[in-house]
Amino acid sequence: MYDKLLSLPLFQGLGQNDLTRILESTHLTFETAVPQTVLVRQDDLCNTVVFVMDGDIEFSTQSADHSWSVTEHLPAPMAIGLDSLYGSSRVYQATCTTATSAHILCVDKRTIAALTGYFEVFRINVLNALSTLSARQRQLQWMPAPATLEGRIVRFLRHHVQRPAGNKHFDITLRILGAYLGEDYRYVSRALHALQDKGFLRLGRRFIEVPAFENIIKETL
Repeated sequence: MYDKLLSLPLFQGLGQNDLTRILESTHLTFETAVPQTVLVRQDDLCNTVVFVMDGDIEFSTQSADHSWSVTEHLPAPMAIGLDSLYGSSRVYQATCTTATSAHILCVDKRTIAALTGYFEVFRINVLNALSTLSARQRQLQWMPAPATLEGRIVRFLRHHVQRPAGNKHFDITLRILGAYLGEDYRYVSRALHALQDKGFLRLGRRFIEVPAFENIIKETL
């Protein structure tokens, strides 16, 4: 039980006495989720943080008008919903489904608030997690503008993924991507085919699949 808690980002650094107090005073239930279990759905009200201790999770995020989406596989450990628990938009930002079997822990908002108030290390971990998310978004906003259309495409893709590594699947048409970039879809098609010829991605009728996102970033940004 102690090892499982310490594997989670927000519990790291807590001593054995603190962990014992948490287990004795808080109702924590560890569960095993089979593959293809929906953990949270995008736009549902976020009142619970889902901690994933092992396994792989499929994140699927849709645009506001539902015209396109991106799906990516992310490894554990992770905390789903922490960035949506407070603030003006308290909804889950993506639909999260288990890609493999996974051990999870669901902690409601009231318990998160209690742990934040009682344990300084837990409070620091929460602040660190939220500060990291904020700093990452600011860093993306101030990246230099790419000199090529290929680079602009990759920057657009980079701005819409949770983690800039691993396999990504974008369900999007050339016309929609061109509209976001302010470019004719025919020029977008040429740039994408150039990236495909270099082995960075694979194109389909309505999708762009990037097998290793870290490689396309390294070569184009």
